[in-house]
Amino acid sequence: MIGVITGDIIDSTKMDIESRNNLLISIEEVTKELKVLSPLKLELFRGDSFQMIVYKPEETLKIAVLLRAKIKSITPHEYKKTWDARLAVGIGEISYTSDKVIISDGEAFHFSGRELDEIGKRRLTIKTKWKDVNDELKVSTAFADNIITDWTVIQAQIVYQALLYKTPQKDIAIKYKKTAQNISKILGSAKENLINIYLERYYALITNNLTK
Repeated sequence: MIGVITGDIIDSTKMDIESRNNLLISIEEVTKELKVLSPLKLELFRGDSFQMIVYKPEETLKIAVLLRAKIKSITPHEYKKTWDARLAVGIGEISYTSDKVIISDGEAFHFSGRELDEIGKRRLTIKTKWKDVNDELKVSTAFADNIITDWTVIQAQIVYQALLYKTPQKDIAIKYKKTAQNISKILGSAKENLINIYLERYYALITNNLTK
């Protein structure tokens, strides 16, 4: 069992070439940071799309949320809209592995690819091999997606630090030259506590099903 994240950058054609290249480089770099959660394999393709294998499926959703947070957090000041990506998470078996991620195969890849094809106006979607899990996550993911989509650059920066590194608020305050009270307000307005509850529930659902 693995997790697969398939994604594409929103409005990439409206970015200048240098900004788009910098964003893709940043996605490669953040993948290295996210390996503290799970072994990963990333491949970029078509200039604005990517696919990632997450070898610990229970960590896949957290990695997807952190990816979006990182992408939003590095939006240049001259852009009026924060950068973002559409991400489709698939959890399932793998039947064929290759050095190239995009030609690997299995139900996790099928779930992820089809979900991205059908994502519409959503920016985060999940499909697993378990119907009851899908039914529950469909609702909670819609709410979480709405919260994440509204994150500002500074909210995304602070949430990234808090979620990935579990950095104490006083240390985040020092890093961003803000007061601990300001950091608390930013995390509160970003509804980081609700995102944490969502991620914890996903983790429990996946781990429970993996052990059956």
